Amino acid sequence: MGQNGEVIGPRRADVMEQAVDDELILFNPVTETYFTLNRSAREVWDLVDGSRTVNDIARGLASRYGMDPEALIEDVRAIVDSFVAAELLAN
Repeated sequence: MGQNGEVIGPRRADVMEQAVDDELILFNPVTETYFTLNRSAREVWDLVDGSRTVNDIARGLASRYGMDPEALIEDVRAIVDSFVAAELLAN
């Protein structure tokens, strides 16, 4: 995916979601593949709405947990890249 300042998403409308405890199970009907998101990836998924960047998401999570956003950028980028690779995003 592009730079950290590039808007991400939105999520594909046809991806189905099912919450199980702290995890989220996604089903991509196009690739017929299931994905299980842990709590961290689920929080990123919940913030991918087509209007935020990696930096925005990292800042939001950092604020929520009292962390430095710079410490989260690479993790958020890796999670978003996995969404792209799994064809879970519309763009």
